[in-house]
Formats: sequence, structure tokens, C-alpha cells
Amino acid sequence: MKRLLTLTAVFMLTLSACKPEAEPPTPSVPALPPTPQLPQEPSGGSPQNPDPEPELRIAFVCPFTDLYPGETAKALCEISGGAAGESYKTVFTSSDASVASVSSDGTVTAHRPGSVVIRAGIEGSGVYAERKWHVVDLNFVKQAYSRSLVFVTGHTIYYKSVMQSWDFFDDYMYVCQISGGIHSLSFTRKPVLTATPQAYMHLKYFGHGDNCFVERCADGDYLWVPNYGTLESGQTDRYTDSQVLSRVRFQNARTMLPEDSDDNYIMPGARRIIAAYDEDNGNIGIWFRDAAGKAWFYIYNLEKLKEAPSEDIRLSFERRYASPVVTDRPVVRARDLSKLPPLMKFAMPLNNVPQGYDFHHGKIWFFQGDGAEADEVAAGTNANWARVSLIDMAPKVLERADVPWVADLSLLDSEGITNLGYFEPEGIKVKDGVLYLGFASKDAGSSPPRRINFFKYPLP
Repeated sequence: MKRLLTLTAVFMLTLSACKPEAEPPTPSVPALPPTPQLPQEPSGGSPQNPDPEPELRIAFVCPFTDLYPGETAKALCEISGGAAGESYKTVFTSSDASVASVSSDGTVTAHRPGSVVIRAGIEGSGVYAERKWHVVDLNFVKQAYSRSLVFVTGHTIYYKSVMQSWDFFDDYMYVCQISGGIHSLSFTRKPVLTATPQAYMHLKYFGHGDNCFVERCADGDYLWVPNYGTLESGQTDRYTDSQVLSRVRFQNARTMLPEDSDDNYIMPGARRIIAAYDEDNGNIGIWFRDAAGKAWFYIYNLEKLKEAPSEDIRLSFERRYASPVVTDRPVVRARDLSKLPPLMKFAMPLNNVPQGYDFHHGKIWFFQGDGAEADEVAAGTNANWARVSLIDMAPKVLERADVPWVADLSLLDSEGITNLGYFEPEGIKVKDGVLYLGFASKDAGSSPPRRINFFKYPLP
């Protein structure tokens, strides 16, 4: 028992020895500043990474417009982006005020033929937009012949008949001619600067082909041509007075009848309907004659025209076609242009049928003329003539000019254009600041080939 008490005492002393000593006092430490609280992130983004201001821009929103000396037009612009609520001032300048000047409010005034660049800048920003403006008259049409005018001469196309109308791009040219007999509008597609034709398409009983244009799309090239023509009085293979404007996709080696076209446009009461395209402005200009024979001009936005609904429309007038002759007045699936408000419409100041016309930057370039046949040349009773008229939207004939060298038969022969003297104006286009005039020609002899000839006149 004594031993047990001794062991217990020893154990208790051991436990007492294992206890830690009292903790030393904590040294004095300076107090830390309070941790700053980060601001709460507002909805819509962090203020540390604010959305950038939209880029400051300025752009012309007015139509492309060619001016005649003395005319004015407004260079309307639109500013976008920049600081919210900020007011910006537009400053206008002209690259040559002697050709066309521009006022502080953007009014462009034409003074003499030439071209200028109008700049619209945002004051104090270095941001600006530029547009080229042409001031045009017809003095350059009156110049003497020189080989610098030649664009294409001497090329032949599908049939031995004269061309009626045409259009071209950088790669291909499309030339329309009347093929006689079976009466088709024959379209030849050929490289622009070489004579070898590449493809052909025939549009039977469509009309006379007074004018055409070609619309280039992702799925191919589309011909805008007159359709549903009728035999001319006393003729067996000459068609005219087309009552429908058709948009036809060019397809090599295909022959189409009028009813094969599924994209048609009708102005009830209109005949000899033809069209031209102001591509820069996206507008189509449609020329036609009404029931009384008066010529009209209607302007539409091309895309809105194509979006108009189609319906069944009976032609306004009977047509005569085929052999033996059939007379009918068919119903055509088409868009009714009389139900689509035009951008502008007016009676033409010239009631003549054109040998082609173009509609470009608010001006109509109207082509007239005739070619002298062999018996007329021999008898001295007729001569080639060609006249360009420049017409504004008033509408007013601003100027008329004759091409002076077309009746010079020795010149035409020496240039290899024709030894017969026949030289008929056929088609006119304005593209990229150049006026192009087309002429059909042929040589003497029995059924000679018909040639196509195009001459280029850079705008001043």
C-alpha cells in the first residue's frame, strides 16, 4: 500500500512537470489600416472597362448626280458614331472650284465641264468622305474622228443582221440583233475586246430590241428586254410595240418564247416598253409610249421593283405573231407597274423613238440617227447621221450634239468600218466616266456580214 501511494505521487509530479509555462506577454504591434472595400460592379459592365465610343463616321447619302453647267445639287451627308450628345459640324471643300464649287451648307454648283472631288469633313476630327462629281455637256461629242475614240470595231456576231442594243462588263459583251425569218432577238455573248463569240440565246417574238441592259447577279447575268412584240403592219418578220418588260437569265443555246419568261413587268396601256439602269443609284428608268403614242419616262428603285407581287394581267392590246399569223391578247403573269409608286415620272420632251438611251446619275442620254442603205448612198438621197441629246429630270433637253464624222464615207472606208457607207447608230451607255456610242455597219456585196462598232468618249 505504501508503494502504491509513492507511485501515485510520482505520476502526479510528472504530470505537473509536463504543463506549459505561462505565455509571455504579446508585444505591441502598430494597428493595420482598414482594408478598402471595392465598389460593387454596376449592371452592364465594369467602369474599369467602359464600352468604347462608336467610331465617328461621315457618309454621303444623296444620289450620285452629274451636273450640267449652271445646275446645282445638295451634297447631303450623314454623321454617325462619336460621343453621345456631341454636336458635330460638317465642312465641305471642292478639289477644283472652277469646275464645281460647294457652299458651307453643301450646295454644289456646276461651272464648266470637268470632274471634281467634293470632300465632306467633320470639323476638328480628321474624319471625312469623298465623292467624285462630273460636270457634263456635249461639246466632246462634236470632236473630229481620231483612232483614240475606238473601243471595238469590225467584230461580227451571230446573224447577218444589224445589232439593235447592247451592254458590257469587264469580261463579256452582250449584243442584241434581230435574226429575221423566225424573228428572234438573238443575244450574242462575246469577250469584250476579241471577235470570237462565246455563246448565243434566242428570244422568239419578243420585239424589236430597241434598248436593253444586263444585270449581273450571283447566279448569272440577266437580260432586261422588251417582250410580247407584235408584227409591224405589212411586215412578215419585223416585230415592235412590245407590251411587257422581261428579266431573262442568259442561258447559252436556249430559244425562249414570250410565255417562257416568268419575271415580267407591265405598265397597262404601254407599248414599246424598254429600260435602262442607273447602277450607282440602284434605279431603273423605263421608257414607253402610251395608247396615244406619247412617250413617258418612269423611274423606280430596281430592288423594290423586283419585290412587287405578281398577278395575272391581260395585255392591253392585241398582238399578231408567228406564221401563219396568230392574233391574241393573252394573260401574262407579271408585276403591275401602275400599282407601284415611281420615284419620278414625266412625259418625255422628245417624242422620238430612240436608237438607244441610257439613264445615268440623274440624266438621260438619248441617241437618234439612221444609216444610209446602198441605194440611198448611190443616189445621194440620204446620209448617216447620229445625234446625242442630254435630258434632265425637269424634264428639259439641256443640249443636242451631232457626231460630225459619221457621214464621211471615205473616212469610214479607210478605217475598215464600211466600204458601203452604211453606218447606223445603235445604243449608248455611260460607264465609269466614259460615254460609249454604238454603230452597226456592213460592206457592199450580197448578204455581207454585219459588224459592231463602239467608240468611247471620256467625260471631260
